[in-house]
Amino acid sequence: MNSTSLQEILSKQSNPSLGLYIHIPFCRVRCQFCAFYVQIQQEEKILAFLTGLEREITLYGKKVGLENVPVTSVYFGGGTPTVLSSRQLLHILDGIHSNFSVQSDAEISLEAHPGAMNREDLDSLRSGGFNRLSIGAQSFDDRELLQLGGRSMSLTTHAAVEAARQSGFENISLDLMYGFPGHTTPSWKRTLDVTITLAPTHLSCYAFTVDEGSQVYEKVEGGTLCAPDEEMQTRLAEFTREYLTVAGYQQYEISNFCRQGFPCHHNLRYWQGDSYLGLGPSAQSFVSGVRFGNLADLDLYGSTLAGGAVPVEQVEVLDPQEIQRELIVFGLRTIQGVPMEHIQNLSRGDVQWDRALNTLKSQGLLAEAEGCMHLTNKGIQFADNVAVTLL
Repeated sequence: MNSTSLQEILSKQSNPSLGLYIHIPFCRVRCQFCAFYVQIQQEEKILAFLTGLEREITLYGKKVGLENVPVTSVYFGGGTPTVLSSRQLLHILDGIHSNFSVQSDAEISLEAHPGAMNREDLDSLRSGGFNRLSIGAQSFDDRELLQLGGRSMSLTTHAAVEAARQSGFENISLDLMYGFPGHTTPSWKRTLDVTITLAPTHLSCYAFTVDEGSQVYEKVEGGTLCAPDEEMQTRLAEFTREYLTVAGYQQYEISNFCRQGFPCHHNLRYWQGDSYLGLGPSAQSFVSGVRFGNLADLDLYGSTLAGGAVPVEQVEVLDPQEIQRELIVFGLRTIQGVPMEHIQNLSRGDVQWDRALNTLKSQGLLAEAEGCMHLTNKGIQFADNVAVTLL
């Protein structure tokens, strides 16, 4: 698809605001559990990527016509964005400011490897406009970090958090992982205790998953590694909710917790059905009812942009009913749930969907409270199944 045809589609949509996601497709090493589109860093590939990304930013801002839409969040993810130098990251951010209407109070997040941050870089990133860090800690047990592969030791994360604070970062998130083979409640409690001591403003606690395309998937399929114990993961998830609540963190989404006033505003866009534009190889977008995804191939991504076209491999224009379904499914990931008014509006117009909804309620996966439909504790465990059923 060329930029003209995509522009025609997007021009018919209303865009009250926009979030930008920048996919940095490089890592120093691939973690065993990772199934995202990433490549091992090589300088020539990074330079080619930066050239393509600069073209893509300009294309969407100036030619597709999104330059005047207020941008309220920018999120650098990956991959490992911090394999790029602070100068390169700031150059990307400058290009975004030049081509989009980034609001003065926009949340600008950077996923960071704890071993790739020094005080000088952090000072530059903070003064250059980044105001939120998401640090991939995963665990505070060094043996577990070795088991997960590609991770820094726990003291490195301690040092990274301290350096970030000294550089002026007040909004710091830590990513943690639980429920991998051999994981125990006492071990997880120790990691949470250390985490609470570090006092991040935000926590993402993810269950270990076996995703096709990851090294873990190959090991499980080959019989050299046991699949995660789902019952153990459920117990650890319940323990996490209870333990972090006592420690003063609010759970606002299935995997996310925060101090008062510190949710991840960019991720809330996904769960609330707001528009976001993904830039970089394999990045996904949803702009006012239009869903499209970028080519998951660095070379093809670059050559397509060099030819003046957007690097998109599929475009789907959702009808109003499909948009409403997705809004409900993603909204159910939040702890507050979905207003019953939205549920009832869709139920009245779709008998089959209403039957599916009632089946999920009878199975104890969904419940109504305070005017909203939400996942039960059992429903949280089977959230993906609920989503498939309702979509």
